[in-house]
Amino acid sequence: MTYTEAGPYGAEQVRHGCLIAGDVIALVVRSREGAALAVPFQQTLAPQSALLT
Repeated sequence: MTYTEAGPYGAEQVRHGCLIAGDVIALVVRSREGAALAVPFQQTLAPQSALLT
């Protein structure tokens, strides 16, 4: 599950994702000055998800 901060946002944009594996819940937060692009964020979540399984 991923969420994107609703615009208009300030000087930086925040994206966060929630990963669930069994009884473990991980929250991944990424902020970037300007815009935090969706594709790099998805590329961050994929390996993190693999580490949880």
